[in-house]
Amino acid sequence: MRGFLRIMCLVLTATVPIVLSVCALAYENEPYDFRGIKWGSRIDKMSDMVLDLDGGDFKAYTRKHDEMMIGDAKLNSLHYIFYKGRFYCVRIEFTGPSNFNKIREEFLRIYGEPGGRQYYDRHFYWGGENASITLDYDESTGTGEVGYKYMPVDFRIDEDQKNQAIDDVRGSAGKPTSDGEQRN
Repeated sequence: MRGFLRIMCLVLTATVPIVLSVCALAYENEPYDFRGIKWGSRIDKMSDMVLDLDGGDFKAYTRKHDEMMIGDAKLNSLHYIFYKGRFYCVRIEFTGPSNFNKIREEFLRIYGEPGGRQYYDRHFYWGGENASITLDYDESTGTGEVGYKYMPVDFRIDEDQKNQAIDDVRGSAGKPTSDGEQRN
C-alpha cells in the first residue's frame, strides 16, 4: 500500500525530468496552496480530512464537503496525499473529453501556457519551484488525471529514498546471499 500512493504521484509526474530539460521552472500564478490548504501543512491540524488509503509514510485523504469540480468540469475523485504527515500531493480523476477540455481551459486561464512540450495535446505540465501540475487525458479509456505536487516535499522524499537505499546496502554487507555466497 505504501508504494501504491507513491506510485500514484510518480505516475502523474513521470515526465518531469524530460520536461524540465526543455522548460524553465516558472509559470503564472504558481499555487502555494490547494483549496486553502498550504503545501507542507500538517495533517494533525486538519479536522475535515477523512483517511482513505494508508500507505505508511504516504496517506491519502478525502475532504468532507469538498466540491467535486474544477471550473465547470466534474471530478470523479480528489485525494489529498500526505508524506510523513505533511501535505504533499493532490491526485484528481475525471472522465470524458468534455471534462478534459474544461479543465485544460481553466488551467490555461489560471496558470497560462504550460512550460514545455505538450504530448499529443493530451498531456500538459506546469513546472515551478514550489509546485508542479500535470494534466493528462487518455482518449482510449476516456479517463484523465490531474496531479499537483509540492516540490520541497518531493525533494525530501528523493533524499529519504536515497538514504534508505544506502542504509539497505550497508545493512546487507557481509550477509550471505540466497545462494550462500558472502556479500562484500
